[in-house]
Amino acid sequence: MSVINQMLKDLDKRQSDQQDAANVSVPLLAKSSSTKSVLVIVAIIIVFNVVGILGWQLYSENKQLKSQAQQEAITLEHKQKLVNAQSNTVAALNAEAAVEIQTLPITSTVIKHVSEEVDDFAKVPQSATIRTNIKDDNTVTSIVNKTSKHKSLPSIVPEKHDPVVIVAPVEVTKAVVNAEQVNETVPAKSSLTISRTQLSPQALAANKITEAEQAMERNDIAKAESLFEEVLLVMPEHETARKQLAALWYGKRYYQDAVNLLSQGIALAPKAEEMRLMSARIYYEQGQAREAYKMLRPVNNSNSSEIQILLANVSAELNEHNSAIIAYKKLITLEPDVGRWWLGVAVSLDSLGMFVPARDAYKQSIARNNLSTSAMQFARQRLIELGE
Repeated sequence: MSVINQMLKDLDKRQSDQQDAANVSVPLLAKSSSTKSVLVIVAIIIVFNVVGILGWQLYSENKQLKSQAQQEAITLEHKQKLVNAQSNTVAALNAEAAVEIQTLPITSTVIKHVSEEVDDFAKVPQSATIRTNIKDDNTVTSIVNKTSKHKSLPSIVPEKHDPVVIVAPVEVTKAVVNAEQVNETVPAKSSLTISRTQLSPQALAANKITEAEQAMERNDIAKAESLFEEVLLVMPEHETARKQLAALWYGKRYYQDAVNLLSQGIALAPKAEEMRLMSARIYYEQGQAREAYKMLRPVNNSNSSEIQILLANVSAELNEHNSAIIAYKKLITLEPDVGRWWLGVAVSLDSLGMFVPARDAYKQSIARNNLSTSAMQFARQRLIELGE
């Protein structure tokens, strides 16, 4: 029984201890929650303050930038107004000067001597003032100051008792009616005019030909070719540029291109002997004797010994002996003392069976005494065979 009582007492004591602990813990919890609330409020206040400060700084900076922009705009507008006012003032002065000059009356009885220059101006000091009286329906006295900028003025020499009119240039002084002295000068507006002069095709071609020749001297073949091509684009009939370009292409062994270029030039100028000669030489060197013959036939009456020599050789090679005889006889006319031409005629006549004239031609070739050793032996041999 005592044990049970002791247990009950212990139980009661524990319950009382738990109640005391509960009573003690409630105030502590309440105190902790109130501290957190204060900290949260303080943090919110700090955040609001920071945000407010940043916003105020942004507002201040924006306001300052706006004021600066407005000030710059006002300054620019002021400068523009000053410039406009100055330009308007100059225009007004020019207009006033033009109007006042136009309002001056000029009499037709004044001019007597036009071609002379007044020497009296040279005798008058630079600071002198020239007075002019004009008598018409109204009397006008014009006083014009002679400035140091103009050492001589165009004027009119009157006869005695004639009224005088002196008109000052508009850009130098202003003539004022009612005898008012002019002290202000209106400067003339200076103007620079740049005009582009277009060269004629001939002048442009001449310039490019010169540049091409200089490029060839520098051995800049590509540049020279380009310049000659530009000349032909401007003037397709330019023979010099075409021949030079064909020669460059021939030197680079562009034979067909050179022939085509020359053929285009011959189509524009059918009697162009030099282009025909160049084209025929290219054909002949390429083993195309027939094409060379066709190229030279239209100019078989030429006085060019080069054309006649090539035509004679090509004709003889193609057994066109009649054409060869004509070419050799043309050469004999040009150079009668050359034995080769007589020998050529003799061979062509001999080939055609015309032995008597051939024999005479052989004799003429030997008589010139300027054949090579082999040619001389051949001519003598043929004379023996023909019965001489």
